Amino acid sequence: MIKKEFDSRVHLGFIMDCASREIRNAVSRGVIETSEGQCNMKHTWLLGYLERQEEPIFQKDLEKIFHFPKSTLADMLQYLEKSGYIAKAPVDGDGRKKQIVVTEAGRKFTSLAEAQIMDVDDYITRDIPQEQIDMMVEVMEKLRKNAEDYKSYIELKKEE
Repeated sequence: MIKKEFDSRVHLGFIMDCASREIRNAVSRGVIETSEGQCNMKHTWLLGYLERQEEPIFQKDLEKIFHFPKSTLADMLQYLEKSGYIAKAPVDGDGRKKQIVVTEAGRKFTSLAEAQIMDVDDYITRDIPQEQIDMMVEVMEKLRKNAEDYKSYIELKKEE
């Protein structure tokens, strides 16, 4: 009985995962072809975020913002530093506290990546009216929030 019901439903997670993978691949193809370095999309988004910060930013700040596991974020920052896209600079003479700074190579890569992201966005949204795009963004944000809240829902169900 469950198989029939499962097979008859549209599975949004699967559709979104497939679309996300195709979009990531489209962006990556252009970025990899036009740069010396290779970053996956998570690296690229993180680097773009870092570049836009006007105040000093530290790894602890990023853990709160991106919700990556501490080890994942540390690996990402290590990769970006090894690639020459970021540097860690000591602050106030405290060797333990290091500000993350985007290098010139990081700014160059971010510029290339962002141009490619905009090209892909323009291409994949062609012939789609702006009101449909706005509605999709609104629905996707609600789906994201509901998925985030699902953990609390499961915990409440366990208590019942």
